[in-house]
Amino acid sequence: MSLLSPLGGSRSLAAVFTPIRSGALVEEVAQRIEAAVETGLLASGQRLPNEAELAAALGVSGTTAREALARLRAQGMIRTVRGRNGGSVIADNVLPSPGRALERLRALTRLQLSDLGLHYRAIATACAPVAARRSDAADVERLRSFVHPVHEDPLAWRLADSEFLLEVAAVARSARMARELLRLQAELGIMTLLPYTDAVFRDRSVALRTAVADAIESRDADLAAARTEEMVRGAFDWLLMEQAREAA
Repeated sequence: MSLLSPLGGSRSLAAVFTPIRSGALVEEVAQRIEAAVETGLLASGQRLPNEAELAAALGVSGTTAREALARLRAQGMIRTVRGRNGGSVIADNVLPSPGRALERLRALTRLQLSDLGLHYRAIATACAPVAARRSDAADVERLRSFVHPVHEDPLAWRLADSEFLLEVAAVARSARMARELLRLQAELGIMTLLPYTDAVFRDRSVALRTAVADAIESRDADLAAARTEEMVRGAFDWLLMEQAREAA
């Protein structure tokens, strides 16, 4: 199953660089890159694919890719580097923030957030028992590489969690479910950064990712499903509680 992005091995980045089917193409290309910056998938200074590569990955024309990059450049989201190794890179002053994550959370109703959580939980939980039956030692080793984030900032924790769930789908060998997880992660965007500002939640997330990896390694399908469901439910319960506090 090929789910990697033109920029490397991140499965989350694949959500940014999958073909666009319809709609306002220039706007959609720009919005995908904006969302990737907001969630930290694309970091300051990171180079984007060139116009031809971007157009090919997204299934749009070179003109559409060029116009989208021009729009992002005008917004200050990207800058252009001249020279032999030049191209478009993410601007230095563009960073995800908990403030923007709160704005996104406030924009949703409780019903909308609950519905997103139900959908996300159903897809992730469906992947886990299949992964438990199909995994090998290399799969489990890669899963465990996402248990602890590389850095201690909330963004790194959020990315570790997202990549872990995408890896579970990859181990399940289900391209369809992995693509749906990618789509849902893009829809949730920066909002999922918020729980990882909570030290207690971060510690709990490590324990649950470890438990999911252990269950998959032991080929316990029921336990893998239960721990994955608990993991996703916990994140949305946290967001629902935060939403209630914001509304109080």
